[in-house]
Amino acid sequence: MELDGDLDDAELARRAASGCIESFATLATRYQVRIVHYVRSRVGSNGGEADDLAQEALVRAWRSIATYDDRWAFSTWLFTIARHACLNHVRATRRRRVRETVSATEAATSPDPCESAITEERFGRLWDVAATTLSERQFTAVWLRYVEAKSLAEIGTVLAMAESSVKVSLFRARRRLAAHLHHLVD
Repeated sequence: MELDGDLDDAELARRAASGCIESFATLATRYQVRIVHYVRSRVGSNGGEADDLAQEALVRAWRSIATYDDRWAFSTWLFTIARHACLNHVRATRRRRVRETVSATEAATSPDPCESAITEERFGRLWDVAATTLSERQFTAVWLRYVEAKSLAEIGTVLAMAESSVKVSLFRARRRLAAHLHHLVD
């Protein structure tokens, strides 16, 4: 009998789509850490929020495993789901912050020194700089290219963009990051 760990992602996904929970568990184990890292880079890691979002992405993948098309890498499909989970979370967070800001009383005019220190610390790390300076699409393209080593075609699939648009997005992202990183080094 062949063990699930010996099968490729596409075969495991086919088996999972047929109802094999063990096959999906193997896929989840293979990709959980990578998905958690990606989600943390997008939403931060405070309070386990990123871990919850990564888990949500895996649950969504399980629920929609029948839609997986093995013409593409399973990881590409999974990162697309994780990206959408992050986008939904960011949108919900923005809406909540807007409501809180509108309902809050006017803050003092001088900036909070603790908030300034936290902001400076965030700019100390490359991915934090990327997360704050790049658009969501640019960040995802850079992450998938340099962390996940995805091809331009795979990135295009995740972002629903043509390969040429992915190239342009990566070029602009690198140029934008270079300007910000130059100031951090000085």
